[in-house]
Amino acid sequence: MNSLRIGRGCQVAGLVLIVLTTVLVGSLQTRPRRDWHMAPTVSCQNNLKQIGLSLRTWAIDNDGQFPFNVSTNAGGTRELCARGGDGFDTNAALHFQVMSNELSTPLLLVCPNDWSRKPAVSFHNLQAGNVSYLLHSGTNLNDSNPTAALVACPFDGNTVHCDGSVTAAKAGWKPSKRAMMEIVRHKYLDWMSMSCPVFMVTGVVLLWAGIRVEWKAKGGPKPRGLVFGEAMLLIVALLFIWIMLAAITQP
Repeated sequence: MNSLRIGRGCQVAGLVLIVLTTVLVGSLQTRPRRDWHMAPTVSCQNNLKQIGLSLRTWAIDNDGQFPFNVSTNAGGTRELCARGGDGFDTNAALHFQVMSNELSTPLLLVCPNDWSRKPAVSFHNLQAGNVSYLLHSGTNLNDSNPTAALVACPFDGNTVHCDGSVTAAKAGWKPSKRAMMEIVRHKYLDWMSMSCPVFMVTGVVLLWAGIRVEWKAKGGPKPRGLVFGEAMLLIVALLFIWIMLAAITQP
């Protein structure tokens, strides 16, 4: 009787793991593709260097003024400024949008560590949800104040100054609460993605072991479920080995 209970318990546990893993894989597949994050040239500091250069180029063409200090009648965004109490402008997307020629691609506006946002298809479609970086605005931001912070990354702590230079985050810097939660969420989803094959193999092994224990306790001919379970175990094991080899040999 104890063997029967153990066998049935293993079967239930195996089925639960298989079902949960299947549901988890399905939910992870709904995440937006982020292949551009894996490009070796993509980094927060690289993005900010390009943004800083673009801001300087725009300013050179507009009497040394950044977009938020130039009237909309002259191609700027001064009337669209919406500075918060922290000095950051909530309309950063609009300020970056008028710099489309200098920036060349919306990819630069999303930090590689920001997995809650995806780049806009084009600058015409650029919205706040397509911009990771925080932008300061104000009349004090110009050539006469070269070391003032102009753009900041809430995820990596890097900063662009008015002279276009980029400063890396200081030791001990901590991201904002929202950024930290997003980073933790991304790391958790990555861990779950890597754990799915292990959960699936464990579920199949438990299902097979449960059927085998129950068969041994009852005796008689080998049930079809056990034969099917052994076949599935072999297939999953081979698939797991193939995935691990592919991950190891991937450049």
